[in-house]
Amino acid sequence: MSIKFKTIIFLISIFSLFNQSFAHKLKKDEINSIIKNYILDNPEIVEKTLQNLNLKRSEKNFKLALTDLKNIPNPKLRRANADLTIYEFFDYNCGYCKSVMQNIFNVYKKDKKIEIVFVEYPILSNSSLSSAIASLAARNQNKYFEFHTKLMKHTGKIDDKLLLSLAQELKIDTKKLKSDYSNEKLMLIINKNREIANRLNLRGTPAFIIGSKIYPGAMSEEDIEKAIALERKR
Repeated sequence: MSIKFKTIIFLISIFSLFNQSFAHKLKKDEINSIIKNYILDNPEIVEKTLQNLNLKRSEKNFKLALTDLKNIPNPKLRRANADLTIYEFFDYNCGYCKSVMQNIFNVYKKDKKIEIVFVEYPILSNSSLSSAIASLAARNQNKYFEFHTKLMKHTGKIDDKLLLSLAQELKIDTKKLKSDYSNEKLMLIINKNREIANRLNLRGTPAFIIGSKIYPGAMSEEDIEKAIALERKR
């Protein structure tokens, strides 16, 4: 007998008992005993109910977190006619993040209806944080994606000397970069990103949100395309 059918029978029984109680003055303790025994005999109903409740809470939390994430001014590759947004949480010291960078750009070039939001999520080291702040500062000179790409392609140690060297290579005004680096608004963006990641229970990088689903870990170009196709079928 299915859980749903058992539940229906149970509810009918309880309704009948309450109707009879008016005639026979069935005691409250007796009704409670019947309910308790039924639950003990059918624990899967409670388990299923809790699962459904947790699922609804999880879906609600995800939607709220995604709404808040949309309001954070993270760098974005925009498209006027986009029907789907991909969010990538990454760290500049993350080898897997570096390995998927080209996959993301390739999919963006091929699919003209997606846009990509780059969520700075430095969690691995102090240089991860300084890299994230410097990248956001470079955005003030319209050099974010160039700076981002240089850092992602770099395979060695990241320090302040490297950040300044890359900035000079890209003809970024280093004096302005240093000034913007101290802007509290940049750290605010990163802190908000961290808060969202915590709410979504993201514990590592890379992590992707594609439509209504979270994909932790590295994704191949094919994986990303499959996730996009799946989302568009919903």
